[in-house]
Amino acid sequence: MTKRLLLRFLFLALMPIASRAQPVENYFMFGPAFAGNQTLGGGSVTVTGGSGFGNVFGFAFQVARKSAVSLWVEPLSPVFAFSGGTASIQTSATANSILWTPAARLTVPVAPRIAVFGALGGGIGYFHNLSLVPYNPPQLKTVTTFHGVFSGGGGIDIRVWRRVSIRVDARDYVTGRGLGGVPGRHHFLPMLGIALHY
Repeated sequence: MTKRLLLRFLFLALMPIASRAQPVENYFMFGPAFAGNQTLGGGSVTVTGGSGFGNVFGFAFQVARKSAVSLWVEPLSPVFAFSGGTASIQTSATANSILWTPAARLTVPVAPRIAVFGALGGGIGYFHNLSLVPYNPPQLKTVTTFHGVFSGGGGIDIRVWRRVSIRVDARDYVTGRGLGGVPGRHHFLPMLGIALHY
């Protein structure tokens, strides 16, 4: 993505905040991230997946409200996932990812201070992939790539004060195979954090 395109995207994403016409929220969440086992080089090298952590710092603004049900847009909420593992050969490779998936979130209250929500989105991801280099002896290296990402999931929001809530969010990020240390297409990231409401 060029610098010019990135600046245009940021402008379009941040423009609604300037109006302050709708309710706005910021959220900060953290959770575990996992890399799966991989086999490289036709079965000659095995990479055992390990655990790591993921986090997201984002904002959302409300675009519609009908009775108590509200529709929110999350225009800029990058998710960072850091994980790794061990290999049967020398390596300093990582399996990290950065995911940009703007989303729409539908929030439905189920009690005076509790709401459930579902979210769908899509965008792009920046992934570290592992590649086998045929040195003598062979080594693993990190190769970076961009790929489209679809996201879906949901969670629960528990209001503890007027402007602060505890949020549990679990989303599945669907990509191509073998990205970010995950052999399949699904990158499941459960997170826990807080949301600030304005």
